[in-house]
Amino acid sequence: MTTAVVGTTAYVASSSASKKAAQQQAAAQQQAAQQQQMADLQAGQAELAAQQQALSQQTAAPASSSLDDQLVQIQKLSVMKDQGLITEAEFTAKKAQILGL
Repeated sequence: MTTAVVGTTAYVASSSASKKAAQQQAAAQQQAAQQQQMADLQAGQAELAAQQQALSQQTAAPASSSLDDQLVQIQKLSVMKDQGLITEAEFTAKKAQILGL
């Protein structure tokens, strides 16, 4: 009977150790997956920041022309509209383009 108790105790101990090792391995895998997700998110944020910077540079280009140049262009368009060379819709669209809207 003593042998059975000792054998059962050894089995329970080894089973418990196996479960604990499996839990530790699962926790390590979960941590690695979380670290990979974090790295992916950081890479995505860096890419978005680069895209935003490129977009802001693109939208800043129309504003780089001086206000005087924009005014002259809009006045010319207004004269063309008054002469019937372009429609009101064409005038409005071109004006918005000049102003970068």
